Amino acid sequence: MDLIELRKEKLILGMSLNFTLRDEKGIILLAKGNKIASSHQLESIRSRGKIFVEIDESEEGVRVMMSGIIALNQFGAPIKDFSNYLELDQEIPEERLARETLFKRWDNLESGLGGLLANVDATADFQEKLYQMARSIERFLLEDSSGSLFLLFNRAVTYFRGYSVLHSLLCATLAHSLAGIFGLSPKERRSLVCAALTMNVAMMRLQDTLTMQQGALSQGQRDEVDAHPDAGKAMLLKAGVTDENWLEVVARHHAALEGPEELVNWLPVQRMTKILQTVDRYTAAMSPRKSRTGRTARDSVRSVVVQAGVAKHDEVGTALVRMLGLSPPGTFVKLTNGETAVVIRRGVKPGDALVASVMNRMDEPIVQPRLHDTAREKSISIESTLTAASARVNLNMDVMQRLLSK
Repeated sequence: MDLIELRKEKLILGMSLNFTLRDEKGIILLAKGNKIASSHQLESIRSRGKIFVEIDESEEGVRVMMSGIIALNQFGAPIKDFSNYLELDQEIPEERLARETLFKRWDNLESGLGGLLANVDATADFQEKLYQMARSIERFLLEDSSGSLFLLFNRAVTYFRGYSVLHSLLCATLAHSLAGIFGLSPKERRSLVCAALTMNVAMMRLQDTLTMQQGALSQGQRDEVDAHPDAGKAMLLKAGVTDENWLEVVARHHAALEGPEELVNWLPVQRMTKILQTVDRYTAAMSPRKSRTGRTARDSVRSVVVQAGVAKHDEVGTALVRMLGLSPPGTFVKLTNGETAVVIRRGVKPGDALVASVMNRMDEPIVQPRLHDTAREKSISIESTLTAASARVNLNMDVMQRLLSK
């Protein structure tokens, strides 16, 4: 039985295994076909020194074997030394990435982020790995901004589990898109994106617990929430992060902020923090909890554009509306013809959008969603925004991907 080491970040909560996990001696830790069903089980497996799978059971194994054969030929080495040329920690080749759908690549990025955040202390080159993720976000957005936002928002408004990682990823994506609007340099944008990805690293488990919790926070939970910005900065310092802007934004992302009237005149760290605070509040408002449904998109907009006791509209909130519209891609709306639709992408005006009807006026699922451009079809417009809970429909993502390409 030939075994290869499996990178621990490949394992995420809820995944069903298509390979058997073994320890260094080949003893089974979790058999093929089983699901990683709890955080405790996941942490127990990851706590092992090394985890292995049979080389012919996993896609990872096939990739490693092929790269080993290529390396063996390049160096003219004898077959007996084959194992020395197995590069187990190499990155996924670009040509393989190109074959995967955009949705699949976002899924991989989310899984990888979850693995990194769960193993901050044990991850070598943590800062560089987060920089790589920031580059991936930029690449995916350049490839298809609307499709990327559709996937992330739809998952954010429909899923309870894995909230902490997904929330951070969505905030990082929005922060990346807003950075240029507010005059951040490429280096500052990278720091802001990494801060968004890691802002809740000190309370990930609690954050996921709270999404499933019906009652109020205990005093201990409230203390952990209050302490997590400084605790997060300390964890990142211990992990080798030297990016001062990144560290300061994490430490301040819940602090009260003041500055000149125009945000562009704020110091960079305060400006970055303000952007992160706004997207954090906006996306959190839309995300559902066991204790409540998420707010509608328009209610979430109000929470960040109109601040209590402030006459002027919030600059970052207003920029979000210009960028996303009143109904972001992936969220649900009720049309004036009585149908329920999912937003594909924003229209020319904030109140318009390209939408796909997914339920008829009788609230019955539509097998083949119908596209409507509310800016062009005078007889159809968006009547109201909906929470995902009120829409009660499971989207076929393969169908959605085809609609997004039109």
